Amino acid sequence: MKRLTLMYRKPDGNRTRTYRINIPEPVDTIDPSELQSDMLLLKQLGVVPSDSEPDEARITETNVEILVNLIE
Repeated sequence: MKRLTLMYRKPDGNRTRTYRINIPEPVDTIDPSELQSDMLLLKQLGVVPSDSEPDEARITETNVEILVNLIE
């Protein structure tokens, strides 16, 4: 399973708050410059707080191998 995670950061006093948007099964052909523009657009649309800043986008891949399945 593949997942795209968009991360935004917002200073909050002595801490930093992190907002994440997870997109399951993203397309394979992601253009980083378009993705950066899309992250800014999501901020403008109010999907994340307006005072947060786009920080990072990452792809996570998870592989699951079932070793034993006793109940089918």
